[in-house]
Amino acid sequence: MILSTDNIPQVRGHCGTIRKLVSEGPAKLVHLFVDKAEKHYHKKTTEYYYVLDGTGHISLDDRIEPIKKGDVIKIEPGVKHQAIEGETPLEILVIEVPPAEGDCFLCK
Repeated sequence: MILSTDNIPQVRGHCGTIRKLVSEGPAKLVHLFVDKAEKHYHKKTTEYYYVLDGTGHISLDDRIEPIKKGDVIKIEPGVKHQAIEGETPLEILVIEVPPAEGDCFLCK
């Protein structure tokens, strides 16, 4: 299977603008452009963030770490997390295992 991102619409998600690249099967791939992401967590899903471009920070529970192009972040179930845009636009490939449909809970 070969996908062209030109044919995949961008939609607003809770972390910014997203393109759902692969949403069927054992994993989900999302192309994310971070924009005012909301802090959230998953009960069953492990997420892997691969920073494609830009700089920013990632909030993981009570700590905040800088992130940049080329970084990989593993987010275990239950970890409250939020990507925070920095000086340059933050673009991330998100891999969800299993897909987080119905497993996303916003923090209050």
